[in-house]
Amino acid sequence: MTRPCTPTTLRLGQRLAVMGWRSLQGVAGVFNSLKRLSPPGKITQHTYGAHPDERLEIISPNATAPKLAPIVYIHGGGWVCSTKEMFTGDLLFLAEAGHPVFNVEYPLAPERPHPQMLLSLLDALSWIHEQHPEHESVHLMGDSAGGNLAMMLAILTANRELIRTLDPNFTAATPRPQSATCLYGVLERMNLVESSFPTAATLVEAYAGPAALTPEGSPDTAITPMDLDFASLPPTFVAAAGEDPLAENSRIGVEHLRKKHFEPVDFKVYDGEHHGFFTKPNRPACQELRTDILNFLAKHTDTDTTV
Repeated sequence: MTRPCTPTTLRLGQRLAVMGWRSLQGVAGVFNSLKRLSPPGKITQHTYGAHPDERLEIISPNATAPKLAPIVYIHGGGWVCSTKEMFTGDLLFLAEAGHPVFNVEYPLAPERPHPQMLLSLLDALSWIHEQHPEHESVHLMGDSAGGNLAMMLAILTANRELIRTLDPNFTAATPRPQSATCLYGVLERMNLVESSFPTAATLVEAYAGPAALTPEGSPDTAITPMDLDFASLPPTFVAAAGEDPLAENSRIGVEHLRKKHFEPVDFKVYDGEHHGFFTKPNRPACQELRTDILNFLAKHTDTDTTV
């Protein structure tokens, strides 16, 4: 679906910061492309919308593994950079276990700021529902800014009246969220703005405009779970890295969700680790996290909706 969009206007220093993030991710992408991938099945590419970045890949599961519910994965990158291809290799363990994986690309800020990102991702879920109706429900998962987006999608699809605050015309069906996994993602807006995370305020402003930098915010800057009032949340797993400036953000968000009596909300801090360790398979904590993810998914997969 094509929607009108006004890009966020950034100052020169902010534009340079965004360019810096994109350059770093570009270099990382070059090294990532050198990795040899051994997927358990085929990987196919698809488009789900009119924008060039509205695309996804489907990583087919291991044919000999149990047939499990699909994962919809949303990559990180501070809302302003990175691509789905950066994470393909790091998602193969899910396909090896038997989960089909929808690895989703989406248009970035500041060119496509809030709520465009979430609306694109809702379009991706609608595409999955239309093209793969056998998947009645999905597990939502993401890292960093993608963890934020995965949590927001879980809340929106579990409380569909909130979608109308983003787009009153969005009526398309989407799969039911079985669970949400947030890997060192943003759960509380002002804690991120005030944190020591590099260029945090610029990233928030690029995504949601200058009003998002103020404690009171506005309906247009409801970009984290703690900005929303909602009644339902699927089972949730939040992982944090002990040496990550966002670890406190995760803790604050989990305490808020638990106080709202959303259960289960599982939370684990991986001591000694830094932001992004999910993509470093040579680190023991990365393997521990992947095992924890599989255990969490197994615990919260409905047997009557596996495929």
